[in-house]
Amino acid sequence: MSFNFEEFLKKYYVHPETIDFFKARLADNVQPYYEVGVEEARKQSIAAALKYGGSINLEGTEKEFIVPSPHCKDGIPVTVYKPSSCEQLAAPGIVVYYHGGGNTVGCRQTHATVCKIIARDTPCIVVNVEYRLAPEHKFPANVDDSTCALKWVAANKTTIGGNSNSKLGVSGDSAGGKLSAIVCHEAKNKVDFAVLVYPSVSYAADFPSLKEFEDGPVLSKPIWEWFVDQYITEADKSNPRASVILNKDFSYLPPTQIIVADLDPLRDGCYEYYEKLKEAGVKVELNTIKGVPHAFWSLPVAYKETCGEAHAAAVKFIKENCYSN
Repeated sequence: MSFNFEEFLKKYYVHPETIDFFKARLADNVQPYYEVGVEEARKQSIAAALKYGGSINLEGTEKEFIVPSPHCKDGIPVTVYKPSSCEQLAAPGIVVYYHGGGNTVGCRQTHATVCKIIARDTPCIVVNVEYRLAPEHKFPANVDDSTCALKWVAANKTTIGGNSNSKLGVSGDSAGGKLSAIVCHEAKNKVDFAVLVYPSVSYAADFPSLKEFEDGPVLSKPIWEWFVDQYITEADKSNPRASVILNKDFSYLPPTQIIVADLDPLRDGCYEYYEKLKEAGVKVELNTIKGVPHAFWSLPVAYKETCGEAHAAAVKFIKENCYSN
């Protein structure tokens, strides 16, 4: 069944920004990723980010580094944003950010705006990671890249403008939220806090919201399955490095914030992961943004009010974990 917008409006509270965004995307007349193929999907992702994510000028520095990696000979490119306000801080916080895009689309460019917003408002140094994408590089390539980048940042805080005492956190949305969660397991005791934005926590579980929102909006079942097919084999879906919720121990994880879109097929997985952390005694905070679908977080031109709400919550959490005694 295709997505029926009118029926959806009768069933759910939909924020006015979401309604306007749906109308705008309908006017854009773009075809689903699974119909156009990987290269066109990536072009669409960038075009949507430019139009609905916008851009901001960050007062400060923007530098590129290449993280050496045993997994790829050319290394992992990262962009480091350091706002001028960090100069007043003895030990500015550092956030390593992993973009969303189903492990297949998205890049540093598509999430530059949200990275700059975090850098400006916290203020923190933000490291925007260009991990390898599927299908050219299937699981676990982006997990290896993400962990490698985090460990490099942890060992090179002063190189990127921080201090040896700088608190180090991770953040990301969707696939990037998943990578952030996995890195917390892989780099034990190196991560001081995590902000996970609607992370995809499992490829092996059928959460009720996956069925509830299988026709959409945004992340319909055919799109989700296309992303999964590009990225991972059936045998690897039960690997905790892919399905982070399958880890056995969560007790050592850092303070974590989970931001959820309530019209999102990934919603119930986020709730389940929250419960796992809570039961393990981890300091964990849950923020559900009402009336918005998957992918809203990185589109502040379209979602001015709701992005403002979500970004403010993340900024508050980061400040508390970087600068509170």
